[in-house]
Amino acid sequence: MQVLDKNGMELNAECLVGEEDGVYGLILESWGPVHRNKDYNVALDYIIERLIDSGVDKVVVYLASSPIRRNIPSIAERKIHPDEYFSLVGNNPSDIRQEMCRYQNNFSNTGKKDTPSGNRTKRVMINVPGVNNAEFWKPIVYGDMSVHFEPTDDESILSKRVSRLIKIPLKEPEGYKTPGTLERVQKVYIRDPAVKAWVLQKSKGVCERCGENAPFLINGDTPYLEVHHVIPLSLSGADTISNCVALCPNCHRALHYSQNSEELIEELYINIKRLQR
Repeated sequence: MQVLDKNGMELNAECLVGEEDGVYGLILESWGPVHRNKDYNVALDYIIERLIDSGVDKVVVYLASSPIRRNIPSIAERKIHPDEYFSLVGNNPSDIRQEMCRYQNNFSNTGKKDTPSGNRTKRVMINVPGVNNAEFWKPIVYGDMSVHFEPTDDESILSKRVSRLIKIPLKEPEGYKTPGTLERVQKVYIRDPAVKAWVLQKSKGVCERCGENAPFLINGDTPYLEVHHVIPLSLSGADTISNCVALCPNCHRALHYSQNSEELIEELYINIKRLQR
């Protein structure tokens, strides 16, 4: 699993929750080589902050990399801090994280060192005394996700919440047998049917982006394609053939939601000569 930031976006910081060497907790994978888990420090800041917010004031932190586990089999001897517990009280999460990382300097892959130096972003196990279940760790890894479970009538908000929730383990939801309803006054645009018909005729049943045939027929023998305004009407786009394309449903959704939608739009301008900006 990946640690999520405050906006519900995945950090490049892998972790897992479970038991290892007889201790239960969260294991944060090490940073490196190069860009692997490069958000280690940011993720650890979030983990510490969320532990504090959940009422935890002390943890036990162990080194957990494979070489250290081989050379120091006893997990008790891999505890990085000299005291029984590592305190989360008194400083901000960043300062606490830096202290936690400094303690890692006391270890090499073969054992404790006389002079602290080296890697401060090793694979570590964070144990909360008395906690041995995964449910506790979900809000620590993912943050407060409760707002993303709230129902909404706004398609844009719904899409954002789905994009967050899809990244985390979910129990089967109950949903709503009788969904609530709202009445809204909505701005709509007057469309020219001849423009839509002309664009569909011109396409001859073939998507103007991917070149595939329409996925099915409607009204007997009419290929089903969707007419898309390259510059949306809501952004002062024109309802003219120079701003409309016929697309299959997949390409239409891609132009609205794909992370490279801007590149797809540029391809349309290059490949369809009637389009004008």
